[in-house]
Amino acid sequence: MALLIEVNQVSYSYPVPGGPPHPALREISFQISEGEHIAIVGANGSGKTTLARHLNALFVPDSGTIRIMGLDTKERANHMKIHQRVGMVFQSPQEQMIATSIEEDVAFGPENLGLSTQEIQQRVRHSLEQVGMWDQRTRSPSHLSAGQMQRVALAGILAMQPACVIFDESTAMLDPFGREDVLRNIETLKQSGITVIMITHFMEEASLADRIIGLHQGRLRFDGFPEDLFTDDKLVKSMNLDKPRVLWFAQQLTPWIPTITSPLTVDQFKKQIEPRPAPQLFAPLEDHHFFRNTQENLVIGNHISFTYLQNTPLAYQALEDISFSVREGSVHGLIGATGSGKSTLLQHLNGLYIPQTGELKVGPFEVNHETDLLQLRRYTGMVFQNPNYQLFEQYVGDEIAYGLKVLGITGSELRERVKLAMSQVGLDFEEFKDRMTFALSGGEKRKVALASTLVLDPSLMLLDEPTAGLDPIARREILGQMVRVHNEGKTLVVSSHQLEDLALLTDHVTLLSKGKVVSNQDTDKLLSDHTQLNQYQMIAPIAAQMASVLHEKGWMVPENIIIGQQLVAAFQTLGEPNV
Repeated sequence: MALLIEVNQVSYSYPVPGGPPHPALREISFQISEGEHIAIVGANGSGKTTLARHLNALFVPDSGTIRIMGLDTKERANHMKIHQRVGMVFQSPQEQMIATSIEEDVAFGPENLGLSTQEIQQRVRHSLEQVGMWDQRTRSPSHLSAGQMQRVALAGILAMQPACVIFDESTAMLDPFGREDVLRNIETLKQSGITVIMITHFMEEASLADRIIGLHQGRLRFDGFPEDLFTDDKLVKSMNLDKPRVLWFAQQLTPWIPTITSPLTVDQFKKQIEPRPAPQLFAPLEDHHFFRNTQENLVIGNHISFTYLQNTPLAYQALEDISFSVREGSVHGLIGATGSGKSTLLQHLNGLYIPQTGELKVGPFEVNHETDLLQLRRYTGMVFQNPNYQLFEQYVGDEIAYGLKVLGITGSELRERVKLAMSQVGLDFEEFKDRMTFALSGGEKRKVALASTLVLDPSLMLLDEPTAGLDPIARREILGQMVRVHNEGKTLVVSSHQLEDLALLTDHVTLLSKGKVVSNQDTDKLLSDHTQLNQYQMIAPIAAQMASVLHEKGWMVPENIIIGQQLVAAFQTLGEPNV
């Protein structure tokens, strides 16, 4: 295969006003050939996005060289050609939305190539059909969910027909079906000879690549095959990564099922399980949740409906006759496909939107046009799906302190509360308080947004995709803090496409589809119901998928398994394996 990208001893630093530059890349070298599928992995702040922006000449190195199809990125005259041949789907897709309708946005790139109207129309339709957005082509991008924006951004790149596509955390906001669509698109691109570079925190996605490039603190720590990385426990831990969940769970089961040999995907796991000659029975499953609640309802919604751009030709109904409740002291999950109404519903709970019909009660507040919204928002804390929407101060410390200053808190109390909130989300106070918010990685911005909410000590926490874009270590830290906040008596409502997270955290889940509530169930019942989840474009947690495979093979593990620890515990009830 011909050489497409050559990176040689590249270093790059971000400027820091009044201080030394912050190094993001340090002496990195590697090559990528045409048609390769590369995954770039690493902890938050390891340099992944910075590297990606070098690979299509958005950034140029401080030292070292990068050549794209032989073109030196330091030569400004080469940039237009490089941009045409290397497309990038950004971590924050709204950054590349420029038109007032979806189809116009996707057409923008091909129009700048001087293509015929017929060719542009064909490319727009084909790319939007690939990402499942053709039927919404007349909608405004500004009223899409983050996941839908990512699909449109991908369509805009596909319409350019580049030689290489870079996906910067492009599946972070997508529902499981949407992620599978992207992975299928990647396979199609690869078969067409297009090079794919994918930055991801989903180790299951990284395991599907031909090759993995691993970064740690701006340095290249790994360049090789997925199986070589994920079977090296010491290296994985040193890079603040995790193994794919399938591999971790499967390794725990190997003493009982010796045919298992380091599977990275559920399909590989299935192929390694031999059918049993007779079914193996298991003891019933114990409740894994740390908490249950018997409190009164804190949130009550009755027949809520809401339409964006109501009474206009662009009207879009986001919520339709929604009725649901959240018990005080619970952790309540919201799930559903991209665009199902989860974020819109959350934003009703702190008064950003007011129900157009129906009634909504949040704690002591009736949410309507007469509500004291300032008091409601002191009672509720909202962490947005996109952290950029709530970061506006120049420095991290000032950002987290802002709400406290509005409340009149100053001096040592202000400093100590900011310091505590930063420690709760894994941000070192001295290291980050004077960092500029615009220079943070996507995951670091998410931590700052969460700290800015925690510092205000709200009674009701509203979290929209709280772990999206976080590396595995940061994800565990945030999940741990959510458990801590709950144990302190807070009520949490969590919207997420990461069903593994909700399996660990929640005791009740509401499933939305096209703006309607289609199911309200205990978490273990809903997240192990493969049929219902698939019907609404969701996929059961990996542990539930593996349990289903084992059932097919004669290992009759208990029903309602949704986390890996339950799967391992079920086998441990069998006693010592016969080796």
